[in-house]
Amino acid sequence: MNPTLIITSLSFAISLALSIYILPRMMVVSVKNQWDRKGDDLSRDGVRVYQIAGLSVLPIILLSLCASLLIPMVLPGLNLSKSCMSMVPRVFSLITGSLILYLVGLKYDIHGASTGIRTVAIFLGSSVFAVSGMPINNLHGLFGIESIPVWVGAPLTVIVAFYIISVFRLFDGFDNLVSTMGIVTLLLFVPMLLNSKRITPLLIIAAVLGVVMPYWVIKTFWKRWERCSMGNSGSYILGFFIAYVFIVLCRGSEREYGIGAMVEAMAIMTLPLLDIIRVLGSRLRDGREVFTQDRNQIDDKLYRTGIHRYGVCVALFLIPVAFALITYMLVAAHTDYTLIFIINIVLWIVMHWTVNWRIYAYENRTHRKAWNKEYGEEAWNAQVPREVLEKKIRTFGTMGLPSNMIEKDTMAFIPDGMTALERGMKRSIDMLISIVCIIVFSPLFLLSYILIKLDDGGPAIYKQERIGRFGRPFFIYKYRSMRIDAEKMGPQLSHAGGDDDPRLTKIGKFLRRHHLDELPQLWNVLVGDMAFVGYRPERKHFIDQIMGHDPRYAFLYQIRPGVTSYATLYNGYTDTMEKMLRRLELDLYYLRHRSFWFDIKVLVLTFGSIIFGKKF
Repeated sequence: MNPTLIITSLSFAISLALSIYILPRMMVVSVKNQWDRKGDDLSRDGVRVYQIAGLSVLPIILLSLCASLLIPMVLPGLNLSKSCMSMVPRVFSLITGSLILYLVGLKYDIHGASTGIRTVAIFLGSSVFAVSGMPINNLHGLFGIESIPVWVGAPLTVIVAFYIISVFRLFDGFDNLVSTMGIVTLLLFVPMLLNSKRITPLLIIAAVLGVVMPYWVIKTFWKRWERCSMGNSGSYILGFFIAYVFIVLCRGSEREYGIGAMVEAMAIMTLPLLDIIRVLGSRLRDGREVFTQDRNQIDDKLYRTGIHRYGVCVALFLIPVAFALITYMLVAAHTDYTLIFIINIVLWIVMHWTVNWRIYAYENRTHRKAWNKEYGEEAWNAQVPREVLEKKIRTFGTMGLPSNMIEKDTMAFIPDGMTALERGMKRSIDMLISIVCIIVFSPLFLLSYILIKLDDGGPAIYKQERIGRFGRPFFIYKYRSMRIDAEKMGPQLSHAGGDDDPRLTKIGKFLRRHHLDELPQLWNVLVGDMAFVGYRPERKHFIDQIMGHDPRYAFLYQIRPGVTSYATLYNGYTDTMEKMLRRLELDLYYLRHRSFWFDIKVLVLTFGSIIFGKKF
């Protein structure tokens, strides 16, 4: 009789039975008694999240592990005592690490805990793997690295475990993302472990799945439990045990787990491990607290494409499966592991570009139906009266139009001259060129950064809020060319002091003269805040002044602002209201007449001006 099958089946059955009985009752108690951490753990729509639902996760797992090890030892005829006893030391070390995380997570869920305490707890829990003799010892050729000495493998193991635990903590929330990712990850790990002689990882997977699956079903199909989340006490534990299985697969021999087991395990984890970097990066970029809830997680993005919530669940299961299958085929074709790693990153980027395109198409289609119903097809094609533009701007949450336009003074609407095909080509080419330029100019990025820091020791990157497409604010990035206190007297135009502006630093003058201060705007182009060619974005302070003289500035909200513009070539930088209004005339001319070839012409002339040192 197969001991692995008996022990894992018993572990899963006990865990599942306990979960079905305990979890619904725990959720009832937590909501009924208002067991939520008061203060700052609010959902995105202002409703409290009851995090105590994860209280029972670890006790159920421990009970099922102990029972599945003890029962076969006492039942006659099974002859599993030796197999069960061999797992006890490893299970005991895992219990130690998980208890540390559980207790701190529970404290955070009920009373709150400082970031320092939680960080120490995750570090201690992660250290269990290295201390108990599980350091990662081989990368199997990834990045050209084979065997790893213990003094490198031990800290690497702690870092990997720390990262995975933190990822699953950050995935926890109202939605079912943490449990969905946990289930699909563990299920995909199983085939690689079946042929090995190691029972402990399979035992752990069975116990964890027995808890997480009922929780997933309750959260997915019972709307009354939507205000309960797994909490830190649950998500820490899920991340801890997933980290354990992942490390087991990474450190084992390919003879034991199969060729490419490590890189396949990494492919399975591609979505959660990379997506959290994207989410945290977007929060840091926008100046928001990194642990605040937002609508930028992968499940939220899928919702925004118009997919039903059940369809989102299916998609979240299929995406890791797709990564795993593609990696399996690449491994079977004897592809280099480093190349497979790069391919998975590229696939992840393409996946998000596809989702972003679907979001854009769905939101446009939704708004288009509303506009067509009220104004007809002309509303979408921009051959419309001013009230439609007003509605469009209000729909996208902009700062609105001035009163003389709202009162329908006579004023001809200026539509976008580009076709839908040209707009799509323009955006695709902008993204491609920005990626290439970021890579090619990376040494120049680094050199500029170092020179600015050496000049006055201040921050090298300067960000400033500008108004972009649909009147939405965004942060434009530049290399800082002026002193830190350049605007201590209030907002001023960047060229108000001319080429010899006393506010410019020594390095800043050089960067400004050769337009190198604009290099960080490649990032704005890549993420879609800007295009290479458009109109130069302004601050709301100056836009209000411009619109006081000429409200047609609002028509520019139809398109993305640009790194360069037709107006900049022929009007230069603006330092007076007269130049601002003349620039507006040129921008509106560009808006009406812009095309794919017009953009190419502007780019060619811009590069020519930079090469030949023309000031603008």
